[in-house]
Amino acid sequence: MPGGSVTQTINDDRLSLDAVPVEDLNAALRVFRRLPLELLGFLILLPVVGVGLSRLGTALSPPYGLYLFGQSLVTWGLLLMLVLLYGLLWWRGRQVGRLLNEPGILASPVASLLSVPGVLAERARALGMEWSGFYGPLRPSRK
Repeated sequence: MPGGSVTQTINDDRLSLDAVPVEDLNAALRVFRRLPLELLGFLILLPVVGVGLSRLGTALSPPYGLYLFGQSLVTWGLLLMLVLLYGLLWWRGRQVGRLLNEPGILASPVASLLSVPGVLAERARALGMEWSGFYGPLRPSRK
C-alpha cells in the first residue's frame, strides 16, 4: 500500500461537502430566519398593490379602468408580484445553498427551501454545534 493513500484519504475528508465553517452556518441561518419576515412583507404589500393599481387604472381611464392586452392593471400588478415572490424565494434558496455548499439546494432552490433546517442541523451536528432555537445562533452542544 503506497504511503500517499493515507494523505489522500485525509485530504478527501477535509474537502468533503459537509465541511462548512460555523460562520457560514450562522449566515445561512440568518438568511433562512429572515425569509418569513420577507414573506409577511409580501403578504402586506399584495393588497396595497392591488388597491393602488385598481385606483390608478380607474383614474387613467374612467369608469372601467385601464386594460392592457385584455387584462387590467391589477392583474398585471399581481402577476408581477408573483414573479417577484418567486424571484425572492429563488434568490434566498441560492444564497443558503451556496453558504451550506449543498448541491441539492443549488439545483432547485425554491423547492429545497423546506429541507434547509434539516441540512443546517446535520451540518451543525457534524461540527459539534446545536441550534439554540429559531431566533438564536448556533452554540456548542451540551453533552
